[in-house]
Amino acid sequence: MSNLYRLFMQRLILLIMLLFFSETNCFADTIPEFSTPDPVSIASLNYEVLQHTLPIYENAVSHPWATIASDAALKPGKKNVAVLALRERLKATSDLQPENDTGLMLFDPYLTEAVKHFQFTHGLDADGIVGSSTLYELNIPPEQRLMQIRVNMDRWAKLAHELGNRYILINIPAYRLELVDNGQRVLTMRAVVGKPERPTPEIISTVTRLVLNPYWNVPKRIAQRDIIPKVIENPDYLTQLNIKIFDRQEVDATEIYPSEIDWNQALDNGFPYHLRQEPGEQNALGLVKFEFQNSNDIYLHDTPAKDLFDKDRRAFSSGCIRLERAFDLADYLMDSDPKWNDEMVYDILNQGKTKYIKVAKPTKVIITYLTTWVDDQGNLQFRDDLYGLDGVSQPVY
Repeated sequence: MSNLYRLFMQRLILLIMLLFFSETNCFADTIPEFSTPDPVSIASLNYEVLQHTLPIYENAVSHPWATIASDAALKPGKKNVAVLALRERLKATSDLQPENDTGLMLFDPYLTEAVKHFQFTHGLDADGIVGSSTLYELNIPPEQRLMQIRVNMDRWAKLAHELGNRYILINIPAYRLELVDNGQRVLTMRAVVGKPERPTPEIISTVTRLVLNPYWNVPKRIAQRDIIPKVIENPDYLTQLNIKIFDRQEVDATEIYPSEIDWNQALDNGFPYHLRQEPGEQNALGLVKFEFQNSNDIYLHDTPAKDLFDKDRRAFSSGCIRLERAFDLADYLMDSDPKWNDEMVYDILNQGKTKYIKVAKPTKVIITYLTTWVDDQGNLQFRDDLYGLDGVSQPVY
């Protein structure tokens, strides 16, 4: 399929979607799925569809949706007067279709499906229960949603100039990595990003090297804020995590033993030494990391903390990005190298020695910040303004 034909088909689908919106003034599950062919048109599609939703939210500003007040979680099968407000709120954004609204105080199956759809489009566990996190998202006023849409239209407009034929896109508020090649999404996975107090920066660069069995050279700020208090609490902490101390970071540095350091003084007056975690399964970087030039010392990497990927919100790192399936990305970057295979990787990992490898396919990496977009099924997706860059309040659950 030619790029011209793909672009034509995307524009045709966009026209159908816009006609649909003009008739119903809402989103619906029946919107046809569109693929991700042309990178520039993907950004344009998001921009144009977001632009067309503006009147919906501008109208909601003039006629605000219902606020839902409930001290307890609203669950399927229960009766509660707050269910009536929930129905009105979900109808305002067409999560609940008018023909499926029974108007009862009973939390019925139609309402359950509407709640699940709302949860899905807000990055929540779609369990159909209106708990604290779902209630928070439901009660965000339309003014804030309208502002999100406008801010993200600008972001998509700028992103159109950065996307190419092949790229790794990491959307921080979505906690997700996507790999696009020849206009097709070939890989997607969950990611862990920086905490609000240690945010992951937006970066455009190129992945050029991967490292098997990486060392973790602990940044000074992490050593001071995180590790020293744990050593004071547990003197065996460094030994348990296979972290060594050196007088400096250079190759010929001299190793220093924990017993030689006054840790309380280091906590109060600063830590003049260098901490390095040795390679292995306990290593904070896991078994592989991906390097790309940037001024923030940010990289992508594996992690031993796999349980974090099961969280809805995954802002747990100190800035670098942890990947759910890091070796899937490594396989893609190296698949044109005949020497790269499972046996070779296993041998290197089993030896426990650090190995630096130039990637066979240097690939553009774009770390971006998008809190609103349109997914492949035409659903408008919203995410929390994790770092306060939209001007939208952060949730407190």
